[in-house]
Amino acid sequence: MLQKPDKLLLIALFIGLVFHGTIFYFTFDATYDAFVHIFFADHYARSWFEPWDDRWYTGFNVTSYPPLVHQLTALLSYFIGLRNAFVLLATGIMLLFIVGAYRFSKLWTNGRSAGYAAIFACFCSSIVEALHLFGQLPTLMGISCLLNALPEIYRWIRYKKTYRLLTSLSIMGVGVTSHHVTTIFGMVFFVAPVMGLAVMDVIIERKINQMSPVLSYAGNRVGVLKNGISLKISSVLKATSIILPKPLENEFLNGIEIKKLKITIKDFLVETWATKKQLILFCGAVPLLMMLVFPYFYWSKTDPITQVSIPHGSRDSFIDVPSSGQMFFLIPMGIILVILPYIFSRVWTKRNLFIGLSFSLVLLFGTGGTTPIPKLMLGENAFNILTLDRFTFWATMISIPFVGEFFYRLMEGDIRDYLREKIGVWPHRIIWSGLATFLALLTIFIINLGRFRPLQPATIDTTPIVQFLERDQHDKWRFMTLGFGDQMAWLSAQTKAQSVDGNYHSARRLPEMTTRPLERLENSKFKGIEGLGSLQQFLTVPEKYYLKFVFSNDKFYDPILYFSGWERVQRLENGIMVWQKQDVPPLPSVLPDKELPRLIKLWWGIMPLFALLAAFCINFVFLWYSRVSDRSFFKDNYRSPNFLIPEVKPKRLLGYGLWGIGVIIIFVVVWVSSAFTPEQKTPTQVLESYYNALDFKFFKKAYGYFNPNARPDFDDYYIKLSVEDGIVASYAKLDNMEIALTKIDDETYDAIVYTDWITPVEEYNTSYTHRVRKVAGKWYIDPPDYDVYIPPDTFVEEAFLSMHGQGKRQAGTDPTEHDDVMDRPNIRILNASLVQTDSSFSVVGELINEDRLPGHITVQAKLYDRYDRNLVSYNAKYTTIHRLMPKEKTAFRIDFESTAWVDTQDLDPGSFNPEEESAFKFRISPSSFKLMARAVVDKNDIYRSVGYQQLKLTGNTLQGEVVNYGTDEVSVPKGIISYFDKEGALKWVEAFFVREGVRQQRKRHFKHELRALDSLKVIYTGKNEDFYCNGLLNEKSKERSTSIKKLGAIPTKDGFIQLKIDPYIGSPTIY
Repeated sequence: MLQKPDKLLLIALFIGLVFHGTIFYFTFDATYDAFVHIFFADHYARSWFEPWDDRWYTGFNVTSYPPLVHQLTALLSYFIGLRNAFVLLATGIMLLFIVGAYRFSKLWTNGRSAGYAAIFACFCSSIVEALHLFGQLPTLMGISCLLNALPEIYRWIRYKKTYRLLTSLSIMGVGVTSHHVTTIFGMVFFVAPVMGLAVMDVIIERKINQMSPVLSYAGNRVGVLKNGISLKISSVLKATSIILPKPLENEFLNGIEIKKLKITIKDFLVETWATKKQLILFCGAVPLLMMLVFPYFYWSKTDPITQVSIPHGSRDSFIDVPSSGQMFFLIPMGIILVILPYIFSRVWTKRNLFIGLSFSLVLLFGTGGTTPIPKLMLGENAFNILTLDRFTFWATMISIPFVGEFFYRLMEGDIRDYLREKIGVWPHRIIWSGLATFLALLTIFIINLGRFRPLQPATIDTTPIVQFLERDQHDKWRFMTLGFGDQMAWLSAQTKAQSVDGNYHSARRLPEMTTRPLERLENSKFKGIEGLGSLQQFLTVPEKYYLKFVFSNDKFYDPILYFSGWERVQRLENGIMVWQKQDVPPLPSVLPDKELPRLIKLWWGIMPLFALLAAFCINFVFLWYSRVSDRSFFKDNYRSPNFLIPEVKPKRLLGYGLWGIGVIIIFVVVWVSSAFTPEQKTPTQVLESYYNALDFKFFKKAYGYFNPNARPDFDDYYIKLSVEDGIVASYAKLDNMEIALTKIDDETYDAIVYTDWITPVEEYNTSYTHRVRKVAGKWYIDPPDYDVYIPPDTFVEEAFLSMHGQGKRQAGTDPTEHDDVMDRPNIRILNASLVQTDSSFSVVGELINEDRLPGHITVQAKLYDRYDRNLVSYNAKYTTIHRLMPKEKTAFRIDFESTAWVDTQDLDPGSFNPEEESAFKFRISPSSFKLMARAVVDKNDIYRSVGYQQLKLTGNTLQGEVVNYGTDEVSVPKGIISYFDKEGALKWVEAFFVREGVRQQRKRHFKHELRALDSLKVIYTGKNEDFYCNGLLNEKSKERSTSIKKLGAIPTKDGFIQLKIDPYIGSPTIY
């Protein structure tokens, strides 16, 4: 007949259903990976048997990730939608995990303890983190299947029943198709220890059976009386009503305790040899299980992608980077750290030797780079590829049975009896309720961690973006998102439009990404030089990728977009700014893909679900039928009937208590010291706190550091601060600061703060002077002075050019009419030359818009060697003006950047230096070039009411003032400096960015160090036949005297320079 289920297991399942099933519905959209798996599920829902998906990374094969979880989500989505299907599947996986934790625990402890372990599994920190912070359903599915398979493996090795081989392999097959990595590493850290456990239990049972039948009977009675807790010998004899002679009593005492059984290596080897058939059959079947995901291995072999390792916080030294230690070690370990000595005492026993070794190894590997041991043991290559938090996760899985056992003994067993006897009932209740409270608070903290420290941008309504992509054939081009976080995967799941970016780094295909430790472009500002360096290349040469649209949710990227030649189209109703690049060709009708054999496609679409169906039939249908029929082949035990839990000794119990108290005290002290440490104890401290508050835009907090006797009202301060704009004020991140103090008296200091600010386009080194005073025992900063200049005119009027291209098409769904296409503006290249500075090559020149309409300009240069072989091509980036008014002229410089910015063996991403460029490494020097310029009519961003005055060249330093005499505020003024020789020939062009913005009718001082051109060498002077405009040969320039000094020229010792201002308006009225 069927066994009655454990009540504690039923309680655990109910908790898992209500707790996780309810909360996950509200947390999954803020997790790291949930939308990635939903995107994969959407692929299968769209095209089950076609593994190629061209929506990410210009195309990739979904065979790069085990499919079962995604396919199940896709199947459910046909009935309840993707989001609901994902939540429902997560709930089912959690229930499967709870059952697996219960069954796995019964291998190591008694049934009652396993029930407590199942309840603990609901609140285990690593599980809560994996589900509610990471959204890693495949990992949870993989570990759930592994835990459920381990008892079957144990029974197969020990009892040698074929049915257990089938059940274990069928369950592991489901795990392989869900998350093969868990199964592969699980063979070492879970399966091998369980096999060793089965062999040890056979030896232990044989040793005990070799004693007298009375001793064997007494040992059985002990397990029945106290649920496996060993007792003193007098209690055993009294309970079993057995009277033994004193020598035999001593023999029982020394023989029944497993740790005192004499088990030699020879015993283990002999018994292992006796089970060789079972070991060989099982180990031989595992490679066959891996064939369930054969298309994955086929993909990795036939389409290998060499990638630079992506830095991961789990590899950090947790001492040097405490935040990584918190996220990848402290949080997943949770309450396990409090009772860690008890777990070690239980895993390092004779019976549990192998799981003790496994637990120690995975726990050591989980410490990442805190010690050199993991790198030495894993090897540098594996250390830099693997994410080591998986080992911490597995350590917590091994801990679950022993945590459950500890709570059982604390609530019902011998630890409870001892504590109540020694310290009383209420202290005992305080101890267990304190631990339970700590576990509950930790669970609440993990679930709400995103509120304390945002892990993702605020939820974005993707509907307006999807509608934008679907209308006017916008999906004929690729797009990119910036500042979306993992929500970019949810956007991709709702549209067929393609993105150059993606959210699954193993599938990256573009060299611009695989040669950098960059998972995705959308968060490139967090990835140093490799991140923004890669983004700059995509934005500078978008036609290479058919990239036309950028959806920006972070204004940090606005200067990069604008000065790379992108323009704002509109702000959608969800607040997302749409940028577009003019003159990008649409995607070709036929795109390249990696075609897989038809058999591989069918295998990938059928075998995972077949494995699930087979596991269901073997483990449920057939088992149910067998038990109803009262068959005997399934009647075997998890463990030896002589199993005993060692009695806890008082001294060891005292040590556990002191350890737990110490861990909790350290935790509280660290938290209190970090949360309540005074920030105004010294002048240096208050200045550091003030600049950190400014860096994170905590203006209320920064205001609190001002001298209360001199500071203005907060509203007045905030208003004055809000009108300050500029590349540093609005788009910068504090990278470093140094403070120099000068003592005035005991309560007054003068301070000079030297700061390094990183912006998307340039690095700024600034210095600020402050006076710091001590008021009422705390240090405060005198509030800074703000620009109080007021323009003389109360109201300013300005006439400006306004345009609108309405076309002739009527409203409808038809594509663009031929009559709507405007002629390209007539542009002409005036001159250009190839120059060399050190080992870098650049093309510099001038062009003019000769049309009557403004034009958006794209300039591209191709370099050739002396055999006319094309070496490299690139577009002008910052060093030009991309929008030209009628008859306006601009200089330009084109630098040639390499795709492989960093060495593929270089694992250190370094820090971002926006002024650094990845110069193309030429194997043969270029000797000539071709220049292609093209233009389209442009009506946006043509603000020209800005100029300069008071220019002064002192030595090599150019100083002056940028003047905004118009009606819009200039957020970031860019200067273009053209260097000419004495004959008027252009030698060099460079760009610089003014630190502060310029409000209407105001001016800003600037200072710029000119570049020394001693090493510059002209390689080739371009001829008219080298220039092409709008696809046609350049019109020949009219002969003009170059000896005439150009308008606005500033004399230098080698010739003269010219300055032009290109303004960026961060908040124009029309947007």
